Amino acid sequence: MKWTVFILILNTAFIFSQEVKIDTLEDVEEELFENVEEDSQLDEIIEKIELIRIELNRADVDDLTEIPFISRGDALKIVEYRDKIGGFKRKEQVFDIPGIDERVKALLYRNSYIQRKRFDVRLRGRVLNKGGFRNVKGDFINDFKTYQLGFLAYSNFSGGFVIEKDYGERRIDELVNFYFDYKGGGILRRFIVGNYILQFGQGILFWRPVGLGKGTDAISPVQRSVENYAEMYISTDEVKPFLGAVAVTKFKNFDLTVFYSSRKIPASFDSTGLVRYIDFSGINKGQKDILKRDVYGFFSVYGKRNFITGVSFAYQKFDKDFSSSTSRPYGGGKIYSSFMWDFLFKRLNFFGELATQSGLNFSAVSGVVFDFENLKLAFQYRNLNPNFTSINGNTFSERYGEAWNEEGFYSSVKLKLSRLYIWGYYDIFTFPVTKANDAKGGYDYRFELGISISRNMNAKILIREKSVLKGIKVYDDFGRGNWGERSERRKNFRVEVENKFQDIVLRSRVEVLKMNFTGEETGFLIYQGVKMKVFNGLTFYARIAHFRSDSYSSRIYVYEDDLDGVVSLIPLYGQGLRWYFVLKYSYWKFLSIQFKYAESLFFENVKASAGLQIEIKI
Repeated sequence: MKWTVFILILNTAFIFSQEVKIDTLEDVEEELFENVEEDSQLDEIIEKIELIRIELNRADVDDLTEIPFISRGDALKIVEYRDKIGGFKRKEQVFDIPGIDERVKALLYRNSYIQRKRFDVRLRGRVLNKGGFRNVKGDFINDFKTYQLGFLAYSNFSGGFVIEKDYGERRIDELVNFYFDYKGGGILRRFIVGNYILQFGQGILFWRPVGLGKGTDAISPVQRSVENYAEMYISTDEVKPFLGAVAVTKFKNFDLTVFYSSRKIPASFDSTGLVRYIDFSGINKGQKDILKRDVYGFFSVYGKRNFITGVSFAYQKFDKDFSSSTSRPYGGGKIYSSFMWDFLFKRLNFFGELATQSGLNFSAVSGVVFDFENLKLAFQYRNLNPNFTSINGNTFSERYGEAWNEEGFYSSVKLKLSRLYIWGYYDIFTFPVTKANDAKGGYDYRFELGISISRNMNAKILIREKSVLKGIKVYDDFGRGNWGERSERRKNFRVEVENKFQDIVLRSRVEVLKMNFTGEETGFLIYQGVKMKVFNGLTFYARIAHFRSDSYSSRIYVYEDDLDGVVSLIPLYGQGLRWYFVLKYSYWKFLSIQFKYAESLFFENVKASAGLQIEIKI
């Protein structure tokens, strides 16, 4: 048996502010991220969670909804409880807030503080090597990936930057994103210069590059709920973030956001100079065509405690025309506008957005959430026009990361009893305009049952099936090819048991996947994991997994324990073993040393990678 993956990551953090660790944080991250099923984007989600910090006793609804997974309804409950108790005296009091999910409480605890720090500095550097330590002297261009992040905050001002070089890129500063941010409490609530993102309504026209999709939760991802219409951007997307300036003002119940952006983005031109496609890959291995995009506009919103309504307007212009063969109708100079609503009436929350391009084509998203504390229901209908789309659109839909060419209906339920919880969803969708080899539509359902067997034992059962109708070329007896249709069906069944013995936590899982498209394939996974507090300050994590799948199509994703601020969602396929261990040691209030070692042993080939990360926080 051969070694095929070798990962070594060392993370050193000097922290001059104490952050209490609670046992559920790693479990919360695992539940939130394991079912995203996207090979990318996870770093950006965790980066956002890592950087956001709010002051519990001064944060309003706008501030609270900056934290992912906290909806407007959750934020109102947090403010109501804070007012009732006369302010938080200790962070642990967030776990006493009634009516919100335990995972939301854990994230609020992690991303908040009682007394505001006037000064905050964070520096992070990371180097990854494809070949591991066997290839330390490898080719810098092709075998190394580098990443540097800097963040500085003082009082109401902050600034930051990200510099990244991906595999295959030549310069260490191939990507540079930066921002300067002012947050105030008067009429001018926020002013950002540099890279920023815009968020409005249900994300048909404007939303952050990363949004929550199906599988993270049955209820919270359905509604794009936020009152922060502009945020700084400090991650690695090269296309979707704006570059320019944005100002957010507030006068009584009115919010006005005004923005301007002019950015050059990677693209590909045909022989006549028309744009064939916009390159969202983020990898620049050679000379690329550059497309200039200018955007300006405004959001005008009126809101009270129980309702928000508003309009958006934007004009977009490119310096090149698009080819008719472009897969998405981004177009040239276009006017975009939308109307949004969010009404909270007792236990009912109605929300939606109606968007149009030049008043000719329309897209709509609408839904309702019923919140009875222990029982929650959500329904959403979406009708996304195939004739227009926005580069910055990212609504809740089957097509992750965009808002285009889809009609669907989603329904979900979440029930919590004393020792039992049940949640699930059913989503049906269709794509109105397709080519012969495109997906046509399908359905997706998921059911999860969790039970607390005893004080120290929990169990979970998950069933999921997803079927997508796709175009496929079939051949007759004479070898003539014709386009037909066939369903690609994936079924997952998972059983997981967790045992807690004082300072030791054992977690076991068995998962089976059945996949059928051109033929039936099977995936299988079984693992045993352990988390143990060795002594005060030192925590040990380990896992060994056996997996087998017929191909990449029948892969199974697993979340791995990793360094703070890093999410590892690993697709396992082929046949072999994967094992790892993580050591996290905290000394006093300022020093944290974290170490990870992992191997994947396959029969087919040998691959290796290594990484080093150092972080300083003041």
